[in-house]
Amino acid sequence: MKNKPEYMDCFCEVVPIKNIDNHDIELVEIKVPFTDTSIIEAWAVNFRNKFINDDDLSDMTESTGVDNPFEYLIHYVYPDKDDQQGKIVRIGDFGEILVADYLMFARDYWIPSLLTRYSSKQNKDRSTMGADIFAIKFANDTISDNPEDELCICEVKAGFSEKARYRLKDAVNDINKDNIAVLDKRASMSLAATMMDLKKRNDIEADSVNRIRRFQNPIEKPFKASYLAAAVIDESQLREKNLINVKTDSSPHREQLELITFHGENLKRLMNALYGELGVKNIGDKC
Repeated sequence: MKNKPEYMDCFCEVVPIKNIDNHDIELVEIKVPFTDTSIIEAWAVNFRNKFINDDDLSDMTESTGVDNPFEYLIHYVYPDKDDQQGKIVRIGDFGEILVADYLMFARDYWIPSLLTRYSSKQNKDRSTMGADIFAIKFANDTISDNPEDELCICEVKAGFSEKARYRLKDAVNDINKDNIAVLDKRASMSLAATMMDLKKRNDIEADSVNRIRRFQNPIEKPFKASYLAAAVIDESQLREKNLINVKTDSSPHREQLELITFHGENLKRLMNALYGELGVKNIGDKC
């Protein structure tokens, strides 16, 4: 497992509940220590690195002639908080990254989409096509075509308004569209796009492409398929009755489906902090 960053201690698993179909809904509370600047800064730097690394940010800041790295992020990298579509993407990317971090550091999955999904965008105010997250776990920690190797397709919905009370239901509805067994278009699109992007890079582990390739032919090389529907919502919008009423009995993935709701106080404040200037504090005057 990768070294767990200190901010992952903010993710606290609490007692799960069951929905109307007797399906477990896991609850993860995010307790953000806003007064601990060092933790928030490290979190923001890690978050920003999902979009652009230190060297590329320094280089592009100088090349474009903008005043500083944060100005470059605002104009060229982060979704526009003043644009309606940008606002939606900004919230969505935030939620996806929170869930991906949790899967990687708390559940020991490898999340290859984190290497490309946000850094290879052609339009910062549009979401990348395909499944939100795909998570991989090898049964033997090696590429061996073990049928117990796991590919988890994840659908994440986030929000802070009253509509957020129904985000888990929205995630379930969308995850029901994915079907690995018949090479579902969205899932296979995400796998193929990530693999092609990784092939162009020289800063990743040599076997990363082969790890993804292992999951591209489920008919001849079977593996374990699982699905995750996740909601990321502010504590003020958490309603147990809305979670309980999320139906799963009709889901084609009923037996392989996991439900998680991430919740916490002032998650919008956390989002703004992660998209904020603390994300370039480690760069300083290098530009």
